[in-house]
Amino acid sequence: MTDAPRPTPSRRSLIAGGATIAALAGSQARAQPARRRPNIVFMMVDNFGYGDLGCYGGGELRGVPTPRLDQLAAEGVRLTNFNCEPECTPSRTALMTGRMPVRCGTSNVESRGTKDGIAPWEYTLAELLSDSGYATACYGKWHLGSSEERLPTRQGFDEWFGIPRSSGEVNWPLQPNFDPAEYSLQPVHEGRRGEPSRVLRTYDRAARALMDREITDRATAYIRRQAKGDKPFFLYLPFTLPHDPPLTHPDHTKPGRSQYQNALDEIDHNAGRVIEAVDAAGIRDNTIIVFCSENGPQTFQGLGVDFGGRSDTGPFRGEFPSGWEGAVRVPCIIRWPGRAKAGRVSNEIVSMLDFYRTFAEAAGAADKVPTDRAIDSVSQTDFLFGTKATSDRQHLMIFHANKLLAVKWKNFKMHFIVREPPRGQMVASGQVATTAFAEELPSPWVFDLENDPKELWNIYTTNIWVQRPVTRIRREYEASVARFPNVPTGGEGPVAAIAG
Repeated sequence: MTDAPRPTPSRRSLIAGGATIAALAGSQARAQPARRRPNIVFMMVDNFGYGDLGCYGGGELRGVPTPRLDQLAAEGVRLTNFNCEPECTPSRTALMTGRMPVRCGTSNVESRGTKDGIAPWEYTLAELLSDSGYATACYGKWHLGSSEERLPTRQGFDEWFGIPRSSGEVNWPLQPNFDPAEYSLQPVHEGRRGEPSRVLRTYDRAARALMDREITDRATAYIRRQAKGDKPFFLYLPFTLPHDPPLTHPDHTKPGRSQYQNALDEIDHNAGRVIEAVDAAGIRDNTIIVFCSENGPQTFQGLGVDFGGRSDTGPFRGEFPSGWEGAVRVPCIIRWPGRAKAGRVSNEIVSMLDFYRTFAEAAGAADKVPTDRAIDSVSQTDFLFGTKATSDRQHLMIFHANKLLAVKWKNFKMHFIVREPPRGQMVASGQVATTAFAEELPSPWVFDLENDPKELWNIYTTNIWVQRPVTRIRREYEASVARFPNVPTGGEGPVAAIAG
């Protein structure tokens, strides 16, 4: 199957040729010369909590210092109100498309064996940057499509190495009565644009322990190579740690430490190697480095296989996949010397969605953001890299499995469906909650996140007025869906767009 053409303005302008060159030249003129467009190195870890890094209150408190990432925070901006999506595939969708995952048919992880990931119709961040003259590479966990036409090299990346889905699958064959006829372990892939991806090996538990070391080795080699070239580059590094099972390279597996402590040590070491590679290559001042997580912890898997503590949510409640802050508020550090103020800490609302427009502007390619679909990304260029003190985002909607869990507006949060309250917490039905519990609330719960970060005190009855801005946000979303229909799960694009 070949990629379906994307009906985007940027696709059409590419065909126009000369018009594209003129538009690109104009956008670069108001940004910076083409040779000075920044490189982008985006590091993302998997199921990592707000309270794990030293600069977020963890580190030595958790038994493992994180000096390299703490130093990155000292050299850049540390966000304390950065919001991802509640699960792996949704967050990666938000980054790559700038669209809420519910619009892309990817608001939860598809595990039924049907078509998964984003449709080829989507116009990814990698495609936008590639069409703007960037070299692009993805090394790590993709989780945005397993079929050949949905792998990274079909979605804008020049090359990739990694796994198409999740590390959790390596534990499945260990379970009693596992049937190998129903499932085969996923492969480790390597691929280049224009060629089918090839299988390198099976992704089993042994391969899982070595994966992030190889991601880092390939990343540092790529940085050294591209630093000598003429093109700016976008290097996307979705690491596999600390997702269950948190198996680490032997160099980081130490006696007396839990598996999670080993993982935290390796995460900091690998990130440090990537940062050092950028600095050693002489491109420090012209490279944006981001480190973040794609969702909060998952503490309930691996029981009976991998023992010990897991990721920590710091001052926040809950874990993924839920609408609680512990699921969606995660660490995010951004360094761009001379542009992102060193040592700055901000509690302004920023979303994973926002990197799409922000990176497009940094690359002088804001004109390539599509206009034929809903784009939920908000440019944070002036806030992160300029003098603006406030974020340009005031709200976000939290969906999972196509259901609206909560809406965050300013310092308020309104919940409509609750999932995974703390064990023993009584919910609306009077039942005792477990990690798998979910309930649609008869009336919303409202929390003031600044006064109540753990979301323990429901203030709905004294703040019913919050329904007004939240209802407005919901109506605006519904109106946008009427104009730009959502892609169905497993679909090739909006029905009208594909038919046209």
